[in-house]
Amino acid sequence: MRYAEAGSELEQGLLLKPWHSVVSADRQRRYHDAAEVPRGLFGDTVDLSILANDTILAMRYLKKTPMDGLHAGQRMQQLSAVRIGEPLTVRGRVRELRETAKGRFQHTAFTFEDEKGATKVTGELTYFRVNPQAKVAPAAVDSAFVRDGWASVARMTLTPRRVADYSHEFPTYRVHFDPEVAASVGLRVPVAQGLMSFTWLMRAIAEAGLPERFTLSATFRRPVFWDETVEVLRRGAELAVVGDDARQRSSGTILPG
Repeated sequence: MRYAEAGSELEQGLLLKPWHSVVSADRQRRYHDAAEVPRGLFGDTVDLSILANDTILAMRYLKKTPMDGLHAGQRMQQLSAVRIGEPLTVRGRVRELRETAKGRFQHTAFTFEDEKGATKVTGELTYFRVNPQAKVAPAAVDSAFVRDGWASVARMTLTPRRVADYSHEFPTYRVHFDPEVAASVGLRVPVAQGLMSFTWLMRAIAEAGLPERFTLSATFRRPVFWDETVEVLRRGAELAVVGDDARQRSSGTILPG
């Protein structure tokens, strides 16, 4: 078995060093308070969006810089519920490296195993690394989100404190809380982690009652700034995070099993 080493170039099939995780009640509450998730909504069940943060933590030793890749998408599958305080081992594997004209997509697959080695959750993290040599085509006109048929789940007004608090386990990812760093990469103010949107989508699932088995797949379409107001919407198995400007920030799909 070959494990990816810090500073090395990734190759398809490489394994990540195992990451050990426990989601305590305090840890989950801290994420939920930052994302305005009502306390008690998940009971003693671990919210998959907290485990999604573990996929980033498990890969953090490979990042050459905190801005090395944009978080483009996340998929998490619950095979059986994880309980608060339950120890898990996170194992990752580079599933695919896909080159495009604009850059490279990196798909890394994960399993979350209990103390007996049974897989309780699987996931996939997608990063996109922009090719600085690529020619950027003129941006397409972005049409407003059409709300017909969508039900509102929640509405949140972000603050610098909430966005920074959500990133409490990522102190070097300063684009989420340092205005100077945000400006240096062309952002008007710091932005929320993509997984903050994932937590909002998980809230929408929990509001209707968490199933024992399900998959949530999400795409992070554009940044959410730390001074924006956004709304979480649901239409059947479809989920969306939409800003007050009627532009979609994230999309999600709930699948059974």
